[in-house]
Amino acid sequence: MKIDNFLIKLILYTFILFSVINSSYAKVLNFNYHANDVSKYFSSIVSFNNFDYVATEKYLKSLKNFEEYSENYSIKLIHSLVNLGKYNKAYKYSLELNRKNKTNYESQLILGIQAFKKQNFTKAKFHFDKLKPDGGHSIIFQSLKDSLDNWVKIAQSDKRNFDLKKLSSPISNFNQIQKAFANCYLENKNVDKSFENLISQKDTSFSRYNFFYINNLIANNNLDKAKNLVSSASYLYPRNLLINQLKKDLENKKINKNKFSCKKSSDILAEIFYVISNALTSTGNYELSNFYINLAKYLNPNFPSYNSLLAENYVYIKKYNQAKQLFNKLILIGSVYEWHAKKQITNILEEEGNTEEALNFFTKSYKNINPGIYEIYDFANFLKNQKKYNQSINLYSEILTKINKSHKLYPAVLERRGTAYERIKKWKLAENDLLMSLKIKKNQPYVMNYLAYSWVERGENIDRAISILQEANNLKRNDGYIIDSLGWALYKKNNYTEAKEYLQLAIMLMPRDPVVNDHFGDCLWMNNFKIQARYYWENALKAESAEDELKEKIKNKLLFGLKKT
Repeated sequence: MKIDNFLIKLILYTFILFSVINSSYAKVLNFNYHANDVSKYFSSIVSFNNFDYVATEKYLKSLKNFEEYSENYSIKLIHSLVNLGKYNKAYKYSLELNRKNKTNYESQLILGIQAFKKQNFTKAKFHFDKLKPDGGHSIIFQSLKDSLDNWVKIAQSDKRNFDLKKLSSPISNFNQIQKAFANCYLENKNVDKSFENLISQKDTSFSRYNFFYINNLIANNNLDKAKNLVSSASYLYPRNLLINQLKKDLENKKINKNKFSCKKSSDILAEIFYVISNALTSTGNYELSNFYINLAKYLNPNFPSYNSLLAENYVYIKKYNQAKQLFNKLILIGSVYEWHAKKQITNILEEEGNTEEALNFFTKSYKNINPGIYEIYDFANFLKNQKKYNQSINLYSEILTKINKSHKLYPAVLERRGTAYERIKKWKLAENDLLMSLKIKKNQPYVMNYLAYSWVERGENIDRAISILQEANNLKRNDGYIIDSLGWALYKKNNYTEAKEYLQLAIMLMPRDPVVNDHFGDCLWMNNFKIQARYYWENALKAESAEDELKEKIKNKLLFGLKKT
């Protein structure tokens, strides 16, 4: 037993020593800690990497003055405190590091933000000027540093004489956003023009800024223009939570709970941090994204919508309890956020394997509202995914009676209803819906794929199916489903050589898909690669997602092979 304990201690010491030395942040001076302390630090690293900030703080706080041995310690502690919403503790700890001359990127950022929020812009500049790129923040450093410098300059300036040409950012889109906010903050006469230029661009990533423009119009008592803009923005972006909640609140004469003023520099800086956080989410850097979105919440605690991005991050990393807590907070903002949050909670319940609970929860949520078109559509999609095809078809049909063919949702509803009809083997109704969807809106590669593949499986319109699939493949390059369908259609035409080329590409794109493995196996057999064919059939048979009917067919093929047609 003593030998085992010795080995455990040795492993722990060795691991923590090498991990600290090799860290880009490490500054190891001495290492005389007991095994218990090493174990705590190791546990803190595991907890931090597992996004468990409560446990991380507990382990790190139990180690006194550990920043003397590793800068990584202080970085992780600040991140944990910020992610737990303990901003004052993060600030006090950053002051302590400053006194010890142990500052780092995070501590200088915290000190600068605190000064900026208190409108001590000279002090904020002092701390922001000390920010240097490091391994963790280097990918966003320049954009953030430029933004911090810009807003210190703007906040310190004489509003009447500030030259917007001084604003700089390496990203042009980021520059446009900042200029719109700067015009608003400085009360320039061209504030409307700068926002209108921003939101009129086709890039939907700018849809969010309709909210800030409308919010400013309301603040300036330009209610008629605000109502017209929120109406048109809601039509263009029916899924944008900010816009549609604002629209609902205006209609019901309620105060919108997302408080923002472009006359407050801290509110604008909060939105800059949101942009940074959102960009980090798109790159999959959820830990850093969480840090910046929580800083946004600190700068503007009266903008609860920021929890939406944070909740999505937790869903991505499968931290479902934290996500559900945040979605429950979003419910309080208003009915638009409530529906979105309950829809996301339903998805989480399904991911957790609680299918029956998800069904009961979302059904109850639906019954407790007066649903609009999009809520009916959401619920119909949910029922379809639950294989309650007849119920979903009834709701899709209800939607089609309430909208006309020019509505952007019309072809999507037809496609969904068509695929539901196909699942209950009402093919003619399915075919009619799919064809009508494509007639109303051309060039829908996945609808084209579903229709053509269904024809191929039924042995109908094979030549037309191949033509449609070739067109779909041109529209959506390197899509495994479409490539598989095209290869399978060629196989059905007995063109085994060309079919093999497409199916081989499909298997490269979707190596675990049982249907693709089955198709490729059939094609290999017909090309006289019989040993290889059995290998792919066996792959299909082992796949967890393989349906029972497919498994029975494969078992038969493994026994008897295929016959030339």
